[in-house]
Amino acid sequence: MWTRPLPYAILPFIAALAVSCNDSGNTTIINQGLDCQLVRANLLGDWVVNLATATPSLQVCTGLDPGLNGSVVGTNNFPATYSNVGVFGSDGSTSFKILADRSDAGADSSQTVELTGSVQADSCLGIVRVWDKTDALYFQCIGAFTISNKTLSGACDSAEIDTDLDGQLDTSCSLSNGVTFDAGIK
Repeated sequence: MWTRPLPYAILPFIAALAVSCNDSGNTTIINQGLDCQLVRANLLGDWVVNLATATPSLQVCTGLDPGLNGSVVGTNNFPATYSNVGVFGSDGSTSFKILADRSDAGADSSQTVELTGSVQADSCLGIVRVWDKTDALYFQCIGAFTISNKTLSGACDSAEIDTDLDGQLDTSCSLSNGVTFDAGIK
């Protein structure tokens, strides 16, 4: 008895899904007000990342070295230039992964990747980590990508550190003050 009405009950659901997405070449556009129209090509090029001049202290450190609480760090290694940033589709999410090594005089030969991050293809929200050679840590920054001028802007609110020097980040700390950042793509 229920088998005949079932197709009619599912039909409105299928119709709603059909109008919520459309295919634009190799990119699926979501038509529900969430899609910022970001495509991979928007993120390609040389990135210049600038952190505001600041000296925040590390707070609420967790992981292998919580004793870093109160340590002062600086942003004097910026601006930084990253040439030919690699942009890859992310496994399991609607984002683009970003990977690059610094290509200017501030490059750290001990780090093979000095810029990592992702930008959400549906909302243009991004998170990046940038290596600070002086303090041997990554600043963790969150912001929004603007397609029209190819910039990612926001604030850095935490730091990640490889305290036992095994190549893995094992201590995470909040920053006492947020540090503004801008990343522009040429």
